[in-house]
Amino acid sequence: MNFEEALKIADAAVFAKTNRHLRDVEIIVLRGAWEGQKYHQIAEASRYTPEYLMQDVGSKLWKLLSVALGEEVSKTDFKAAFERRSRLQSQTAAQPIAPAISSGVTTNSVRLDWGEAPDVSIFFGRDAELNKLDRWILRDRCRLVALLGMGGIGKTALAAKLGAAIQGEFECLIWRSLRYAPRLPAILTELNAFTSSSPETQLPTTLGEQISFLLKSLRDRRCLLILDDWEAILRSGDIAGYYREGYEEYGQLLQRIGEQPHQSCLLLLSREKPVEVASLAGETLPVRAFPVKGLQPTDAKNIFFVKGFSGSENGLDELIQLYRGNPAALKITATIIQELFNGNISQFIDQSSLVIGDIFANLLHQHFQRLSDLEKDAMYWLAIEQQPISLSQLKTKLSAGVSRSDFLKILESLARRSLIEKETYSSGESKFALEPVMMKYVIQRFIQAICENLLVAMQSQSTDKLGLIGSHDLSQEPEIEDDRITQPNLILTKVRERLDLRGTKSDRMQLQALLSKVRDSPSPKLQYAEKNLLKVLGEAEI
Repeated sequence: MNFEEALKIADAAVFAKTNRHLRDVEIIVLRGAWEGQKYHQIAEASRYTPEYLMQDVGSKLWKLLSVALGEEVSKTDFKAAFERRSRLQSQTAAQPIAPAISSGVTTNSVRLDWGEAPDVSIFFGRDAELNKLDRWILRDRCRLVALLGMGGIGKTALAAKLGAAIQGEFECLIWRSLRYAPRLPAILTELNAFTSSSPETQLPTTLGEQISFLLKSLRDRRCLLILDDWEAILRSGDIAGYYREGYEEYGQLLQRIGEQPHQSCLLLLSREKPVEVASLAGETLPVRAFPVKGLQPTDAKNIFFVKGFSGSENGLDELIQLYRGNPAALKITATIIQELFNGNISQFIDQSSLVIGDIFANLLHQHFQRLSDLEKDAMYWLAIEQQPISLSQLKTKLSAGVSRSDFLKILESLARRSLIEKETYSSGESKFALEPVMMKYVIQRFIQAICENLLVAMQSQSTDKLGLIGSHDLSQEPEIEDDRITQPNLILTKVRERLDLRGTKSDRMQLQALLSKVRDSPSPKLQYAEKNLLKVLGEAEI
């Protein structure tokens, strides 16, 4: 590739994203970088100063090209990015990346049906993830690969980018979403019709025969099947990974695809790890699980650059760390900062350590509603603690009736849902915590639930309605390294604000009467109620 070819690629990419062409001074910098010149050498051949070319034009140019090309580029490595874009354009010219859903387009012997796959023309980073998944599928010939992670983390975009990159290695590729929980026979009918080398063949009618027919196609032809939103067919309100009633047959499909030899690959995307993947997966086995994490800071900054930020604002690195690089959360937060804080990230952080937009809050709500009661209880305790705690500490805080085996199931289930973080210390001890954004959401849920419990209990004068304020200790003072307000005090402060006991004498009297009943009740469900109610009343009566 010569410079003129590279310039065409760069200019076309920039124009597609910004509706403008590269400026003359940007072309000067690009040409100099192409020839290996330093900024002072580029300046000598132009009318510009080295400082202006480096700190203004060059800095903005590489960010602009990063956004336009969908990957991070710099003055030292942009040539490789142009080469990749050139190869991708050549592939795209021969093979449409996203044909119509029903078309079943055949191009150069590759049959493609991208279904509901998203547009990934704007895509940042993930080079390490793409390389590893590429090796697993193409070199190691994995039969089943599960991309796992919480909602908004970027599983679907990663799968679409990967599929577009490796589609040429397969005879057919089909993408389907399980978002609306289709029954397995309907999905098998589509997969069999699309992957069969003889589409006119009469398809079998029984489920077992349909799976066998699909496996024959997967042995005869190299196919890539991508099934998104797998969690839609999994049970909620119970331990993670098990199927809803009527959808257990999907487990049989995974079992057979993972265990029986064939030359194809099923790429499965889910917020929760199915039990079959948990039992079959291993680092050197043909079934593997890939946890999708947030973007690296340099890649996450491009989200803000696209939104109009420079990428060098004060507090940006801290903000990315708070949200653990979650692309969905960062996109929503960037919009909030622009609309409410005039683009001032530091002001946003100072006024609210974490703000959860309605869209992302709904995503977290979907996660939380799927939890069993014991899982929710564990999440509440982790949020109250505000810092990582050990297994033994968490076990002590949960109900005394929880056996060790049930406790380990709860912890494993939360890990399958990608909802907890594990930190391993030099001593070998492991501790567990919630990500900051999840902690914020859980605390909000906790406060809302406590207020609702208290109002019902006060009106009915029933200690049985006290709920969380009786089962969770909010009088404790966790050890923290600075002068931040402790989580329990924060929770109680928010509860008092919502109940507004200072201005309503009857409410205080109802709460005091409830406290008297708690003192007369020996119920283990109310072991923390007296201390918590005293704290609520104490502040209200000052």
